Amino acid sequence: MTRRGKIARLPQPIREQVNRRLENGVEGKQIVQWLNSLPKVKKLLAAEFDGQPVNEQNLSNWKLGGYQDWLSHQEALDASRQFAADAAELEDASGGQLAAQMAVCLTARIALAMRNMPAPEENPAAHLEWLRVLSAILCKMRRGEHDAQWLDLKRDKHELDEKKFKAAETARKREQKERDKERGRGPVTKEAWEQMERDLKLL
Repeated sequence: MTRRGKIARLPQPIREQVNRRLENGVEGKQIVQWLNSLPKVKKLLAAEFDGQPVNEQNLSNWKLGGYQDWLSHQEALDASRQFAADAAELEDASGGQLAAQMAVCLTARIALAMRNMPAPEENPAAHLEWLRVLSAILCKMRRGEHDAQWLDLKRDKHELDEKKFKAAETARKREQKERDKERGRGPVTKEAWEQMERDLKLL
């Protein structure tokens, strides 16, 4: 939602300061006086509001609109930060196997739910609904397990191919070194090339 009031038209850093002061309980009169003393605010008011200063009604309107949006945004940011921190802590505590451990816990919960589902003879419709929901959950879990296994196999194959490549490269270098040794020479050095060039120039 685009807001068009005086405070909404202020630069974002100034609006941020207004919101912080409201959050800290600063009186509206003080905030209004502070705003009207700022050169940037005066310039904007002169250009867009015929020089009319910010008043307490403007601030009150902002408190009911833009400030509430800002509070909601701050709550979302705080929740995101807390979720990220909790996830990192859980991942560290689980030794990097958080998803696998959660899958085990969820499987146990599903097994318990299956034991407590309505009996088909007592409530056939409810029994079928429970089966439908649990089957869908199990299918998704199994698909996730298969995907994880496929990724593990792919990673193992990549590691094996890398080891084979390194082993082949090492063997190739060793064979080349042995062939050079049998020929009674080693690899031509930079100094040897330079000497050959000098010798050729003398011919």
